[in-house]
Amino acid sequence: MERTPELFEKIEDYLQGSLPQEELVTFEQEMEKNDALKEEVAMHRALHTTLQDADTIAFKNKLKNISAHIRLDEAPDVVSIRPNRDGLYYKIAAVIVVVFGIGTLLYTSNSAQHTLDLYGAYYAPFPVEDMTRGEASIEVQGIIKQYGKGIYDSVVVALEKYPNIREQQPLSLYLGNSYLNTDQEEKAIQQFENVEDSKYLEVAQWYLSLTYLKLNKTAKVEELLLEIIGYDGTYKSRATELLQLLEKK
Repeated sequence: MERTPELFEKIEDYLQGSLPQEELVTFEQEMEKNDALKEEVAMHRALHTTLQDADTIAFKNKLKNISAHIRLDEAPDVVSIRPNRDGLYYKIAAVIVVVFGIGTLLYTSNSAQHTLDLYGAYYAPFPVEDMTRGEASIEVQGIIKQYGKGIYDSVVVALEKYPNIREQQPLSLYLGNSYLNTDQEEKAIQQFENVEDSKYLEVAQWYLSLTYLKLNKTAKVEELLLEIIGYDGTYKSRATELLQLLEKK
């Protein structure tokens, strides 16, 4: 497998949850067949995780002070992942991975911090679904626009008053994610558990597992991840990766 900037950009889009659905399915199918690609994704995800904790932030600051002495252009395995995403630090981290291995960076925090790091690495908001006119009222379309912009407090206020929300399962997912982004995890759990439509059940279970991950309830997370893997659906690959990282903790 050729390690190119284009590949790294696609991996970053995958980890950020910004791949279109068709590309997402194709990419995850390719990962199932390509162990090298799977390992590359795992390395990128691990870097995302470690570059978020407090110790690593301090470490990055130290690296910044000595970065002028590092000739990154001479490192053959270092490729800029995204210049506008803290690119310098990703390059430096990549050098460290090449020299020391990913294990040196990965497990440096305590249990609670570790699960929060994993949550930060794996969580991406449930994407806004395309809804044509007639499928949603003007009020709902306005709420969805706020959700898409990340105005979660307003979404919570609006959807908590919305009648019969359980009859529109995507709205339960929007509300659950909004609770999750406003530190109301118990309410998020309730919303995700309310999803019964088979079309949305797997995605609801995924976000439910991430909610418990944020709460550091790893036994429940592992139970849910095994269920998701059993579905053999869209989230199987991510659930498998996350379960493996939890078991190595």
